[in-house]
Amino acid sequence: MENNENIVIIIMDALRPKNLSLFGYEKETDKNLKKIAEEGILFREFYSVSNSTFPSITSLFTGQYPNNHGILHQAPYATEEEYEKIENKKFWLTNFLKEKGYRNIAIDWVGLWFKEGFDYYGERKEAFYKKFTKNTIARKILLNMPSWAYKFGKGFVKKKNESLFPSAKEMVDLAIYQLKESKKLNKPSFLFMHFEDTHFPYPNVPNPELSGEEDIEKILESIKSSSQREYFKKRIADIELKSIKDMKKKYDLAIETIDKEIGRLMDFLKANGEWENTMFIVLSDHGDSLDEHEIYFSHAGLFDESVHVPLIMKIPGLEKKEINELVQTVDIAPTILDRFGEKMKGLDGKSLLPLIKSGKAIRNKVFLFDGLAENIKAVRTKKRKLIVGDSKCNLCKSNHHTGKEEYDLERDPKELNNIYSEKSELEGYFK
Repeated sequence: MENNENIVIIIMDALRPKNLSLFGYEKETDKNLKKIAEEGILFREFYSVSNSTFPSITSLFTGQYPNNHGILHQAPYATEEEYEKIENKKFWLTNFLKEKGYRNIAIDWVGLWFKEGFDYYGERKEAFYKKFTKNTIARKILLNMPSWAYKFGKGFVKKKNESLFPSAKEMVDLAIYQLKESKKLNKPSFLFMHFEDTHFPYPNVPNPELSGEEDIEKILESIKSSSQREYFKKRIADIELKSIKDMKKKYDLAIETIDKEIGRLMDFLKANGEWENTMFIVLSDHGDSLDEHEIYFSHAGLFDESVHVPLIMKIPGLEKKEINELVQTVDIAPTILDRFGEKMKGLDGKSLLPLIKSGKAIRNKVFLFDGLAENIKAVRTKKRKLIVGDSKCNLCKSNHHTGKEEYDLERDPKELNNIYSEKSELEGYFK
């Protein structure tokens, strides 16, 4: 790779392939993502390492699985030991790119250790609510409030504070401005963008045209766990819609909203003669269950809805291709290293370039870590998945997995029938 090649990594939070026409969805929510795929590489079997943001993005930047880089859980459930371990990481993508002369730009909202190595980190000015929820104890108190108190508190905060997350349009405006600044400095850019609007309750996205249906009360009555029922009531308070259908429509609208702005960023790069010289990557940190497995608009659990995510890469000099082999979040950083002709020992990921060029699989399994439960993990091959662990979800305080679950993904792709019986050949994969 020439050191003047720009790199763009875009995360659309909680984006699942099921709602993209690229993966067979009946609606075209992804007009511009399809344009990128038409000249890039579409990975159909890409899996996040986790069902939550902090472990996943940390794996993206370190090339390591959560059990190795340290961040196994989403805040506020990560421990002090996890935070201490990440301080001793072996590799951090932005530090590597800075050494190569890049100007590193982030349009993001997480902060914390994710800021490391960035020349510009575009956090929005913090509102009171965001400061309040950074406190671990306060955050847990808020999440454990009764639904009526939670609804009151959220309503109060909503009136008192600006939106916590900038809109997709604001983010692309800022990204374009920062890319122009890099050009003035005659430096190549690494641009990292993290769009939040596809994460429930879909901030900055207007409500869709209402269907007139009202089935939320019926759904609440069907939820067996009282704690999960209470949690879903809080979710309803966040979005203020009265049917699952309308909530799904708003999710689709959120995808369309971000897709449009990604198209605008792409148009800017083309108009400025930089598109051909840009490595452009779009993926998600985790997926989402909308109503599957009795999990409603949450990325809890390690079913495919929460960990199977899209990956589209446009790499200068490489032709369009679709790939159906297993790949994972940890493979992104080694791929970028490989573009520079370099390797790093101790990473869990593998460069995707040999797979792209030859079509030959680079792995036969992926590992998955539940960032929203105490100790649940999984291993997945193309044909089977084994989920191990028996702890409650930190969000809804109910169990989405119990003991050991094994699924035959060829006969049961929806993961509805647990076939585990005393022993599984997949158990040998766990260290």
